[in-house]
Amino acid sequence: MIIFTIVIPCFNEAEHIGKCLSSLNNQNFPRNQFEIIVVDNGSEDASVEISKSLADRTIEHPDGRVGAVRNKGASEAKGQNLVFIDADCTLDNDWLNRALKLLSRNENTAFGGGCLLPPDASWIERCWLLEGRDGNTIPKELIGCSIVSPRKIFKDIGGFDEFMSSGEDSELSTRFRSAGYEVNMTRSLNVTHWGNAKNQFDFFKRQVWHAEQYKKNWRSNIKDPVFLLAFVFCSLTLATLVLLLLGSTKTVFGALFLAAVPSALTVKRYFRTNQGPQNIKEALCAYYLDVLYLTGRAYGLLRIAFA
Repeated sequence: MIIFTIVIPCFNEAEHIGKCLSSLNNQNFPRNQFEIIVVDNGSEDASVEISKSLADRTIEHPDGRVGAVRNKGASEAKGQNLVFIDADCTLDNDWLNRALKLLSRNENTAFGGGCLLPPDASWIERCWLLEGRDGNTIPKELIGCSIVSPRKIFKDIGGFDEFMSSGEDSELSTRFRSAGYEVNMTRSLNVTHWGNAKNQFDFFKRQVWHAEQYKKNWRSNIKDPVFLLAFVFCSLTLATLVLLLLGSTKTVFGALFLAAVPSALTVKRYFRTNQGPQNIKEALCAYYLDVLYLTGRAYGLLRIAFA
């Protein structure tokens, strides 16, 4: 009997996928009771060759966005439960044992974990994935690198949205709850994420990419606090530039309001850690990343608006 099917979407992950698959093959869990399926989305590096040597099955699925890639793996699954892991993540050896314990107590529940910092974390990773007294910050919604669900309830809600370029994991949380199922976020399912943005340019590009999800449904965006902050930040930036060009004395007020918006995110992130910044340098770095975060999202919004 196969208890778990582990589905891993992959696109040009040759740098990390070997570590990911090795961490799965080294689980303290009967190897004949779980299968590993890698679904490759058209990699041009050695990802397919590596996965074929370490996974049970490698499916080449070059067309479609990440939701479709994950759904393809799920459609081929033999396990009673589905596990979705990203190719740039690793698991500790008892991860599947803990997942099974959680499922045995809550059969109509989907579970998710958070991300741990890699040992060689950059300052960007440390100041973005803030850790507090209790450990890493647990997201409120499912994230694609750590999702566990009974296959029957995943199938009941129709799987991942295949048209979203990003945010399909959070949207999955919403549909689980709308269908009457529980979503439980726990540190028991933490994974180590090796593929975080490690420089400012990559961090910015990632936020621009995430902003693409906003063009799917503008009406639902109104309920998203991050979208609203990005929209306000974008509007204030444009207004401040106009005031500056006009030589208005109100430019300084626009700049002050503009600077205040990212601080709301910084305060929120520290609040969720149950701990304040360790020093002023850390606080300034965290604030700077929130400025970069909103700048990337705002730029993405402008690209959508003028596309």
